[in-house]
Amino acid sequence: MIFTKYKFFLFTSHPERLVKFYSETLGFKIISQLNWPKDRGYMVEVSPGYEIWIAYHSKVKAKNQDPYRHILNIYTTEVENLFKKLKAVEGVRVIQSPVSMGKVVPGETRLVATILDPEGNCLQFMEPSK
Repeated sequence: MIFTKYKFFLFTSHPERLVKFYSETLGFKIISQLNWPKDRGYMVEVSPGYEIWIAYHSKVKAKNQDPYRHILNIYTTEVENLFKKLKAVEGVRVIQSPVSMGKVVPGETRLVATILDPEGNCLQFMEPSK
């Protein structure tokens, strides 16, 4: 068996609101939209070949009550600059300011910062090793 792709789904009761954070704040490109009466959402591109589907689900209500069950790890070359921007965004909750992974893994040089998006989903931004 060979797996060829994956798709990450982020369900919400308000995809129109959540996609604004991912597209306008993070700068992810909206590459497609689905707008049917019982199925609607947006596909955003993180980088070529890496996409997140932000979609409506009738069973999802309010903010995420278990934000640490799934952590979406997103790699960037500018953790500190991104963090400065995100900590000022209404609805974003800071979990971890930029810190060296060397505090956890001896010798590791990557930087990491963690937030909860406006709906309480955990996003961890990782900068590659220097």
